[in-house]
Amino acid sequence: MRFSDTTIGAVFLLAGVLLGWYSFTLPAIPGQDYGAATFPILIALGLVACSARLLYTGIRQGNEPLVFLSHEVRNPRRFAGVLATLLLVLFYIFFVEVLGFIPTAIIITLSLFLILKVHPLKAIILAILAAFVCDFIFRTMLLVPLPFGIVPRLPW
Repeated sequence: MRFSDTTIGAVFLLAGVLLGWYSFTLPAIPGQDYGAATFPILIALGLVACSARLLYTGIRQGNEPLVFLSHEVRNPRRFAGVLATLLLVLFYIFFVEVLGFIPTAIIITLSLFLILKVHPLKAIILAILAAFVCDFIFRTMLLVPLPFGIVPRLPW
């Protein structure tokens, strides 16, 4: 699926305006000329400027559809891969708290490997290894609190 410049420009224009509007609600830092809103306002201005350029080019192109299927997605197998990826993201969102990060990551990675036609034994080994390595890196080095779910506390 592809989006025209007009569609993307409109979405990012809305995002920039909303970010700028929300930024004004952030508190000021005592004793400084600028506050917590400075950086978000700069990002919002950048979003608005870039989206204005996208809207301009999209409108100049004329009668391009706002949303259309690209050549890659017209193939049923590739479309199924795109749909599976979106469904696996939703699976992560809804089940990571219940199952925990490691089982959820194994299921998602294994599913994607099998969709990409990786040999099943290799896919199982890589999915398990990748889940534990990601858990270790995020939990110990980056200090990201990942949900444990059904997995007992790990030594790291």
